Amino acid sequence: MFTFEIGHKYYDTSACDHNCVFTIEIVKRTAKTVTFRRNGKERRTKLFCDERGEYIIPDRYSMAPVFRAEREVQPEEAPADVAEAPAAPAVENAAPSKVVTISQPADDGSMIVIVGQRVERNCGACFPLENGTVAGFVDVPDGLVLRGGVFALIRWDYAPNQLERVRLSDIHRHGWRSANGSPLGVFVR
Repeated sequence: MFTFEIGHKYYDTSACDHNCVFTIEIVKRTAKTVTFRRNGKERRTKLFCDERGEYIIPDRYSMAPVFRAEREVQPEEAPADVAEAPAAPAVENAAPSKVVTISQPADDGSMIVIVGQRVERNCGACFPLENGTVAGFVDVPDGLVLRGGVFALIRWDYAPNQLERVRLSDIHRHGWRSANGSPLGVFVR
């Protein structure tokens, strides 16, 4: 179970804008409360717990951030010294590599998504099914706040000049249902 630790920083994203990230630093804690620092001010709030671990809700409004102990800000890794790594030999007219490092497996480990494969997206009853094509892959490293992984670059038929990143583990077999029975998502055709 995740618990808040003194001196560690935690984050949450805005319900309205996923690029807006709120961070707090835990200053002290008791069994029932935590004191945190946010925007230079220290405040104390009640500690809650569920099956995912501890969490706090410092503000009381409809879209207030909920800070969970599982969302700890990861320290930035120092870049490796360039002098230590041997330089790769330059090859002229070399074809771009088709190798993608898989840092995150697919949902069940047995489905393969390839470039050129057709996919469809079901967004719900009020939206028509959207069709697209897998145009490539990108391996995004873990960031300070957001989790990285392998993403498929999908070119949707309604926007042929744009590529959208979809996490590889979020692409499922046709007919897949979520744990609550929802048929929404991106599916291989």
